[in-house]
Amino acid sequence: MRLEFLERHNEGDGPLHRIDARLKLVVTLLYVIAVVATPLGASRLLAAEGLTLAFAIGLAGVPPRELWRRWLAFLVLVGFLAAMVALAHPERERLGLLVVALAIVAKNSLAFLAMLLLANVTPFRRILVAMVQLGVPPILVVTLQFMYRYLYVLTDELDRMVKARRARTFRRSGKLDWGILTGLVGVLFLRSLERGERVHAAMVARGFDGTFRSLSHEQ
Repeated sequence: MRLEFLERHNEGDGPLHRIDARLKLVVTLLYVIAVVATPLGASRLLAAEGLTLAFAIGLAGVPPRELWRRWLAFLVLVGFLAAMVALAHPERERLGLLVVALAIVAKNSLAFLAMLLLANVTPFRRILVAMVQLGVPPILVVTLQFMYRYLYVLTDELDRMVKARRARTFRRSGKLDWGILTGLVGVLFLRSLERGERVHAAMVARGFDGTFRSLSHEQ
């Protein structure tokens, strides 16, 4: 399964795994807010925030290679966005284009790695329970619950579609070009809408009232 990395390490017994999920969620959000609020020219402060996160990663016992691979995939997107934003940023004249772009990449990377670390030391069901206990609106919690659950469903559906397409396509390499891939994504989108309508009708028929429920003992 392509998304197995989401739950590979979150059931461990490290120091961060044993901390209450509510505390981890609040601390992570405060850290992200602090990183986002850091001025672009405050390189020392960004370095201190990076060292703090590196210490937390070492304490968590999560293999850095796992986080590194996820970060590289994220870097492609955030690097492009940073280049676009830096061109029109008001601090460009004072700090320079390169400094502004690197600061944007650094801030987004620290925030991304912090959230990724939280996901690697806390099962998602406990995060949802913690959100309920902290007073997050139920509709948001339920939406996140279904989003996480159907990520796996849709990924498996896409895998089956890709295998079926390759079985019917006579090619030497077996690789999908962009035209075929976009077609598969379009079909997957339509199937997702149809599946969502069926799931909603089934849940309403069973008395679903929009309330988040969990069998976890943390609730």
